[in-house]
Amino acid sequence: MKLVYRACKKCKRITTEKVCPIHGDEKTTTDWTGFLLIAEPQESAIAHRAEIDMEGMYAIKVRQ
Repeated sequence: MKLVYRACKKCKRITTEKVCPIHGDEKTTTDWTGFLLIAEPQESAIAHRAEIDMEGMYAIKVRQ
């Protein structure tokens, strides 16, 4: 079975679920491009600039 990656419209976190695991009520979408892999958000300049404070994969652009 092929995994379909989805991104939260609010926090841009990438998941395979139809609902964001962080926000719970926020639906996810398959309409996103690019991604960031954040391993150490406290030490990452990119995570700081993108306002990301948790480890994980994040979409660069999510279309509403």
